[in-house]
Amino acid sequence: MSPKHRKDNKDLSQIHSELVMENLAKEIKANQGWMSFEDFFDFVMYKPGLGYYSAGAKKLGPSGDFTTSPEISRLFGKTVSNQVIALLNNFKSPSIIEIGAGSGKLAYDIINNLIKSKVDFDKYYILEVSADFIERQKQELSLLPDEAFEKVIWLDSILEVPVEGIVIGNEVVDALPFKRFTVVDHKIQEIGVSIKNGQLTESTRDADKTLGEEVRLIEKALNRDFEHNYTSEIRLNIGQWLKGISSMLKSGAILFIDYGYSRQEYYAADRKNGSMICHYRNTAHENPFINLGVQDISASVEFTLLAEKALEEQLEVGLFTSQSDFLINGNILGELDKIEDDNLRIELTQEIKQLLMPSQMGQTFKCMMLYKNISLDSFEGIRDLRHTL
Repeated sequence: MSPKHRKDNKDLSQIHSELVMENLAKEIKANQGWMSFEDFFDFVMYKPGLGYYSAGAKKLGPSGDFTTSPEISRLFGKTVSNQVIALLNNFKSPSIIEIGAGSGKLAYDIINNLIKSKVDFDKYYILEVSADFIERQKQELSLLPDEAFEKVIWLDSILEVPVEGIVIGNEVVDALPFKRFTVVDHKIQEIGVSIKNGQLTESTRDADKTLGEEVRLIEKALNRDFEHNYTSEIRLNIGQWLKGISSMLKSGAILFIDYGYSRQEYYAADRKNGSMICHYRNTAHENPFINLGVQDISASVEFTLLAEKALEEQLEVGLFTSQSDFLINGNILGELDKIEDDNLRIELTQEIKQLLMPSQMGQTFKCMMLYKNISLDSFEGIRDLRHTL
């Protein structure tokens, strides 16, 4: 890329960021000078026309802000597909719903493998809020055979008529809004956003009843009080979100693949600053108040909370394991052995290492399978981590 193009891109990002700041400042002012971090997150990530997911910045891949598993290796999608074939074979005319399909690579690899495995499906729905991603998904999926591409349907809201099959969410839960809290002299404070000298700044106020009670429940579950200045996150609205996701499914399963921990690990004493992270052009940092609307902000998933909310929705927690164990159980190493081209096999081996190695994504990323109105055990022999929840 020429220096001129780099400058133009930088200027466009800055212009967009300034526009987000201008509109955000009005919101904060209208809210008596303070906005909860959850509302701030919702604004800079999802506000139509302004938020990260509704603006046109390139988000995925080497030149984007972050890279997800489907971009790392084609064998990821193929292996996920191997794992869900047994489930889909339980239904006459199953459908697949993918939430936030990113570049479309996962959808392409799943559909391609289903075709090769002669597994028929009715529809492949993609629930997507980003216009930018929808365009990329359509480009990627147009490479499918016409009869398969015609089965792909994009949704901008929850599917009203529930289907049988599977819902898949790869790195979706970490992108949901979250509250931030800190403990000062045993009192729970909510972290929010104010403006000082024209700049965004972190500021706190006493937590409301709901947030306060939830944090106390976490302390009770952990059998310890949070230390002075302990800071972390909680997704208070995840139950409502999961209710909507579950409503799209008559019977089948919901598969979440994401980075995160059980409650014990999530709120460990040595994780005293929480897990919020920002990504801008493949660089990670911890300042959410810069690059407004053009950088990714997320936080790890607290899988114990997700499991609790699932049970409230009459969903069964059928599996909780590491990404490494999930992919090995899905025969990712066997898929590698099928590759005859030596150079390609070497390339894929390096990709798979990133997905499987404990020091990379293998243990940090977890897989949780929730069942609805079915009883299925296709994960015999896989390391089960449900006892840690």
